[in-house]
Formats: sequence, structure tokens, C-alpha cells
Amino acid sequence: MKQFAEIDPYTVMNHPGLVATIVENVDTRNSYYFLIIDEYLIIYGITNYEDPNTFEKELLHYQIEFPKQGLVWFLDSMQHRFFKTEAEGGLPKGVFHDITTINGERIAINRAFNADGNRGGGYAFATLDRKEDGYFAKEYLFTDEFLFNGGLIEILQDIAGKIQRGEL
Repeated sequence: MKQFAEIDPYTVMNHPGLVATIVENVDTRNSYYFLIIDEYLIIYGITNYEDPNTFEKELLHYQIEFPKQGLVWFLDSMQHRFFKTEAEGGLPKGVFHDITTINGERIAINRAFNADGNRGGGYAFATLDRKEDGYFAKEYLFTDEFLFNGGLIEILQDIAGKIQRGEL
């Protein structure tokens, strides 16, 4: 499993592997960058944080890496497993996750029922073999609002299409 160094939040926008960016529609302090490096996709998020007590500003950042074909699987699982009933070939009733292995790495998609902190739904994409602090799977949680109304799903579909066509 290829390991990646943390990307610098001040230079990510100039990274040669950058293929797309988006600012979150719900909280515009959050920006996401999508990079392709070799056979991997990196989702890199930056939050423009301001300490409410000191008013000091800081860029908080986080990244996950996984085989780029994982994005294709993620979107396919959403469409064919989560968006369909069990009778239509979707997930069994009461199951809210899907797991697969791509290029030797286990990845998962989970349905979240409080993704926005206000009972709004969303999806978490996790890399089960890449751990954060040695214990927890690295993951990103995206709200339904950001995915379906904020333009994120279109960006993910565009990147996945380019991966499938061999352009990335």
C-alpha cells in the first residue's frame, strides 16, 4: 500500500496532480481538492478556521488516499446498492454500509443519518486499511446537501468518468 506525505495546504492548489476543486455550499469555509497521483486519488479538505477567542486564523486540513478505482466503486455502490430496494438488487433491509477491496485495500461507504448535525443524511467514504492515529479508519463524511445540491456529485462523476476512460 503506497503511503503519502501530508500535502501542504498553502500549495495544494498548485499541485501537478490536482484535477478538481470545490467549495462546500453549506459551509463556505470548507474547500476540497481532488488529486490523482499514480493510481491513487487523494481527497484533500481545507477549513479556514478562526479561533473565536483569539481571532487567530488557521488552515485545518485533512486527506484520505485510496486507489482511484475506489471512486468509481463508491459512485456505483451509491447508485446500485443504496438507491435501490433489496428487491431491486440494493442493500438488504437494515444494512447501511458496503465494503469492497480494490488493489488490496479495503474501502467502505456508509450511510450517515446525522451527517449535518441536524438529522440530515449523508455518506461516509472510508479507507479501512489506512488508519488515523493508528486506530480509526480515515474517512470523509459528505452531507446529502453538499453531494446532491452543492455540486459535489457532479465533480465526483466527472472524475470517475475520466478514470474509466483512462484519461486520469
